[in-house]
Amino acid sequence: MAVEIFNSAVRKAMCLAGLSQEDLFARLGYSRRSLFDHFSATKMCEIAFLLDTPADTLWDLSGDHDKRDYDCAIMNFEQRFCSDEVIAWAKQFPIRDLQRLGHIQSTEGISFNKRFKSGFIPREIMKFMNVVSIDGWKKTYATALGTQNPQVYSAWIRLGELQTERSAEEIPLFREVIANNLMFLRRNALPLKYNLRQIVIDTLQKCDITILQVPAFITAPAPKVASYWRGLRPVIQLPTTKVSDSEFLESVYHAMGHILQSHSKRPCLLAPRKIPGLYHSATNEHCKEATRIAESLLLSEAEECEIICSGHFAEKKCIEFFSRKFQVRPSVIVSRLQQQNKLRSNSSLNVFKIAV
Repeated sequence: MAVEIFNSAVRKAMCLAGLSQEDLFARLGYSRRSLFDHFSATKMCEIAFLLDTPADTLWDLSGDHDKRDYDCAIMNFEQRFCSDEVIAWAKQFPIRDLQRLGHIQSTEGISFNKRFKSGFIPREIMKFMNVVSIDGWKKTYATALGTQNPQVYSAWIRLGELQTERSAEEIPLFREVIANNLMFLRRNALPLKYNLRQIVIDTLQKCDITILQVPAFITAPAPKVASYWRGLRPVIQLPTTKVSDSEFLESVYHAMGHILQSHSKRPCLLAPRKIPGLYHSATNEHCKEATRIAESLLLSEAEECEIICSGHFAEKKCIEFFSRKFQVRPSVIVSRLQQQNKLRSNSSLNVFKIAV
């Protein structure tokens, strides 16, 4: 099929949809080479579905042969939403919540099972997630795959993506300035009992970072934080669920650790439960580096060592003393000692943790 794939009509539709070519390949679930080497009527259907634009608007299908090929391909394309694999995949999403929020259409007079078997709900899920296949979903939302609830968490991330316009212009990220702002937050958040969350958000937004607060779905434990890029702009997405101040700061600083890595724009998702061994080694390395950056900004290894070497770290007065000395919230010290197995998870020192 001799067709110019990325003609002016396709490029215009991609711009309106906020998709780059890289985004398109990910959501299709295959590589640039696969698209160009084997372009077909089926792939026309997939691109038209992603761009929510009729294929005959994107390409010239005036020839009888091209029209017959496309009509046959569209029938086969629609059938994929009725496959057992796609139905089983779609059932793991928070369907009723997405319907309540208006992201999935609801049909009156049709049973819930029939909506699945007919392909209606799976198609709606694909449309909401802006993918054309399970492979496209896996490639686009790979960061959610290592969790116990990948469909729920990817849907939560998608809600945030829909709230954020794709940045077309270069946004200079002054990473040293951002790191200094994170240190400023640490040193000046010590006495705050109220508005800590909002102060952190306001500070990071001044660094040209988009901060979103998106309610979590009740069908899974609330995620801790996600970070990703919309075009050239970094986004940090937080659940609206209340958490302890230490957990909130650790989560935000971990996400910032990913953004501060100049060599990477990899997304990240911190979830309460993960499946061991499912993360790619490269992703693990980036997460380890993000954790190292976050820990050094919140409480350095030298500071942690001094607290432990004092020998009195299980005492309230000791935590208060080092909190003032290092200008760090006492809850952060308690949390770090618990992570190092120096304090029990149910320690009485948890009194230092407050909900934000």
